[in-house]
Amino acid sequence: MKKTLFLFISLFYLTSFAQFETLPVQSNGRIKPFQTLARENILFLTGKYKFNGLKAEQFYLFIAKDKNIDDLEFINIRSVYAKTKLGLLKQKRWFSIKELSLVPFEAMVGPLLQKAKMDTNNLSPDEKSMVEAYHQYNLALSIKSGEHFLHAVDLSFQQEPNDKLFQSAATFLTNPTSDTFNSLNENSLAQNVPEELKTQLQHINLEVFYNNSRIFLISAIGLLILGIYCVIKYKKNKKIINTLFLFSTCTLLFGFTLRVIITGFAPVTNMYGTMLWVAFGITFFSYLLYLLYSQYILVGTLWLGASFMLLLTENIPLVLSPDLDPIVAVLRSNLWLTIHVLTITISYAAFSICMLLGNYVLIASLFKKISAATLKAIAHSTYRMIQLGVFLLSVGIILGGVWADYSWGRFWGWDPKETWALIADIGFLAILHARYVGWLTEFGIMLAAPAAYLLVIMAWYGVNFILASGLHSYGFSSGGTKIIFTFVVLQVLLLSASLAKKYLKN
Repeated sequence: MKKTLFLFISLFYLTSFAQFETLPVQSNGRIKPFQTLARENILFLTGKYKFNGLKAEQFYLFIAKDKNIDDLEFINIRSVYAKTKLGLLKQKRWFSIKELSLVPFEAMVGPLLQKAKMDTNNLSPDEKSMVEAYHQYNLALSIKSGEHFLHAVDLSFQQEPNDKLFQSAATFLTNPTSDTFNSLNENSLAQNVPEELKTQLQHINLEVFYNNSRIFLISAIGLLILGIYCVIKYKKNKKIINTLFLFSTCTLLFGFTLRVIITGFAPVTNMYGTMLWVAFGITFFSYLLYLLYSQYILVGTLWLGASFMLLLTENIPLVLSPDLDPIVAVLRSNLWLTIHVLTITISYAAFSICMLLGNYVLIASLFKKISAATLKAIAHSTYRMIQLGVFLLSVGIILGGVWADYSWGRFWGWDPKETWALIADIGFLAILHARYVGWLTEFGIMLAAPAAYLLVIMAWYGVNFILASGLHSYGFSSGGTKIIFTFVVLQVLLLSASLAKKYLKN
């Protein structure tokens, strides 16, 4: 197996593999480069974009080409429950096609598939993990047989197969060289592509560039350097700060621009997009605080938070799904998608800053005494950010109601997404009111801001990933529960420790 793998790797280095990446294929209702198709499916199978030293597109073709692929352990069953229920070793991470062929999937997963046909929300997370394992196994078989690839290269979206196209595709799978690629590419492009999808053909090379550039990782590194530079005890150079900020911001905006050009829609159509947008909001709003108050350590901490959020999106693609596939019909309005969703999510950026500022004070207060002047300055910044967040979220909720009236025929329906957005808004409004009338001290607002942010977590993540109910079904997903649970537990412990110290002191 290792010898075969080495020979296959050598084959790709001897040929011009870059051209294979740009082969137009169709999947999930759009035309995309073969590189993207391979990345999406290899990620689903293995949990990675690379496997055994091969890029996704190389490993995809390796599965289709190698006769001994049944023995290679590459299917990543991620759920312990699924492994136990399916009779697999729970301590193992990777499984082969041969191992999974012994699992009675039809008998064990068949009833779950019937249950899911009625409503996918009928399945528990454990049941979904078993269905996922079943789909992983079938995907591996489909790629191995070549059926998956043959279906993808037919750009005509027609039911009747094109024998010439499929023959060239089959030849390419068994002998992936420049000549067989050129023949396949010519035949696939010769099909009658639907008129509304022709523009997607023009973005093939751009999407490959987007995949390869990892532009948001570059921005994350820029923000990381910027944050560290501002936090360390060293004489600050404003030109360096401005340069690093400009670099990080421009790369972020460049990444957004690429996503918008490729998809044709505002870059907030899934959780991945909203996290990128919130990271941008934190970066930009923090710069405003820097210009107003020149608190280097404070804004440095905020830029480190934005960097962490971008790095998180880079490292959990299975949870956040960075795909560029078409969005559901209800979202296909750039006007409403831009003014409603961008406004709602940018308010989360302001609230995230409040959470970070609050935690900065709470952690610092546990180890040393914060001066009254410093606490007053940070509390003032937090108060201003809460005002900004409440304004943006309130406007976003109203715009969402107008869009709901346009799309669903009612302004407000107590849908979980609507309700929790309103609860989060009221939570921060209560902080503003309590501070204005004197119920909250400066330290009190630093305690209240991180506590209220838990409402944002519920509105932003909880409704889509935990409740998974309501009319906003297009945003539902799963995963990441351990990360969020850990964050919430640590936040509660920090709040409790800060309250306990203050109470004992008094």
